[in-house]
Order: sequence, then C-alpha cells, then structure tokens
Amino acid sequence: MTKQIVLTSLEELGQFAGLIVADELVSDERALVPRPPEPAAALDLDALVETIRRSALELQALSTADAFARKQAEEALAMYRRLTTEACHIQRIAGEAQVVARQASAFAACAFSLECQEGAAQLAEVAVMVANEARGRLPSITTEADALAVREDVSRLLAEERAKEGTARLKADEREREARLSEGIVEAEASPRAGNFDEARRTLGYLAKDHPNNPTLASCMDKVRRQEWAVKTSTAEQALRGARRHRRDPRGAVALLEPLDLTFVPDALARQIYGCWLHACHRLYGDGTVHYSAAFCKGAVLVPTHGGQLEVVSAIGLPRWHAGRHFSRVALKGARPLK
Repeated sequence: MTKQIVLTSLEELGQFAGLIVADELVSDERALVPRPPEPAAALDLDALVETIRRSALELQALSTADAFARKQAEEALAMYRRLTTEACHIQRIAGEAQVVARQASAFAACAFSLECQEGAAQLAEVAVMVANEARGRLPSITTEADALAVREDVSRLLAEERAKEGTARLKADEREREARLSEGIVEAEASPRAGNFDEARRTLGYLAKDHPNNPTLASCMDKVRRQEWAVKTSTAEQALRGARRHRRDPRGAVALLEPLDLTFVPDALARQIYGCWLHACHRLYGDGTVHYSAAFCKGAVLVPTHGGQLEVVSAIGLPRWHAGRHFSRVALKGARPLK
C-alpha cells in the first residue's frame, strides 16, 4: 500500500534520500547544478591519416577506371561511325551498280554489233554481281552498328555530343543576334542624319522584338526620339515664321504649313501652327468652307461640291487626305463651319 508523505523542509527530504532511486540522469536543464561535460575521447590522428590516404588511393583508382571506360566508349563510338559511313558507302555502290546493270542490259538488247552486245551483257553481269555483293555485306555492317549504338556508354557519349552541339548552336545564334543588333543600331543612328526618321523607327521597332530589354537599344531609341523632336521642332518653327511673313499670301502660308508633321512638336507650338493654318485657309477659301478635326492638331478644310459631298482643299497631319479627295457629309459628322 502506497502512503503519501508531505515534506515541509530540506532536512526532512534528507531523511528519505536513501529511498530515492533515480531511473535516469537528470537533464542539465532541470538540474540545480549543471553536470560538467565528459572529457572528449582522444583522437587517433594516425588512423585518420591512414583513412585519408586510403580514400585518396581509392579516388585515384576510380579516376583511372573512369578514364579507361571513357576511352573504351570513345573507341566504340569511333567504330560505330566508321560502320555507319561504310554502310552509306556500300548503299551508294549498290545503287550505282544497279544503274550500270540496267543501262548495260538495255544497251545489250539494242546494240547493232554482236561484239558490243556480248560486252554489254558481261558488264551487266558484273554490275549485278557487285550490287548483290554490296547488298550482302550491308546487313552484317548494319547489325554491328546498331549493336554499338544501343550500348549505354556509347549512348551517353552521343548525348554529350548532342548537348555540346546544342550549346554551340545557341552561342552561335546569340552571337548572330548580337551582330544583327549592332548593325541595326548603326543603321538606325545613321538614318536620322539623313533625315529619315521613319526608317530609323522601323529598324528600332524590329530590333526591339528580339531585344525588348536591351539597355543599348533603349538608349538608341531615346536618342533617335530626341533627335526627331529637335529636328521637327526646328522645322516647324521655321515654317511658322515663314507663314507669318506670308500674311498677305495665304496660299504660300498654307503651302508652308501643310507638309508639317506635328507628332513630336511641343503642344504650344503645334497649336500655334494649327491656328495659323486655319486662319490662312479661311482667308484663302472664304466662307462656306468646313473644318474637320480628326485628332489633336490633325485636320482638314473642305468645301461643298455640287453633288452634296465635301472636297478636301487642304489638310495637315493627315497624309492620305490629299486635295481633291471627296467625303460624304455623313462620314464627316464632326465637320463644323470654318470661322
């Protein structure tokens, strides 16, 4: 029967110390005084050195065995290639011999001279014999080559070569892409100097499809864009100054302003040019004309025709709206009287 004991002090605990049997050692976390660590066993340095030496020798032996296995596989691969080359050569010989035999037989059948007939027949027999001999040797060569091709070591070498060839192709393609990029950038930078910004944009747009994140290409595109902005702005300013000097010649002012492309021109300058153009058109064509605005600073001035349509007399920013083109009033619902 188990009897419960209540202890009220350490002295009372000491009376029962002999009755307490520990099943396991008290952990350091629960012990009042941590147990000192047990001394580490002395290392056998000689045994470690011997183990390392044996490992190095085993590694060397494995390296030698691997080199020998690779050499055997390379020799088998070389044999496989020789056999496949020989098989192709034999197939070509058999085919050529068959052609010669067919031609010789045909000649023997229609030759005029008996001597030529006999000679052609003998040639046909020799050609047939050569073709049969070649076809007879082909199966054994093919079988031997197929046996080498399915060897595991030869297959690994073939896989390695295919991987190297694939890597080489990728590097060659990358070099070609970089060369095209460099040539395209040089071409795109030369086009603005000739005043051909459209060609430069097309070239850069094509290159951007293959190199969307290339910093050099992005810098070139920004450079071309700034050059185009500067050139078009300068051209527009000169045209506006010339149009203003032609206040008494609205036809001359319109002729100066119509060809301008205001796409990259500052908004304030574009508005001045557009307003100057409208004013010159109003003076030139008078009342009854209408104005159609297709987009910001892109529009046309039209006059009514006898058929009830509208005829373009001037347009800016709309290359396809040449003078003389006709539109129905329904198609240009947004047209308003030019004031």
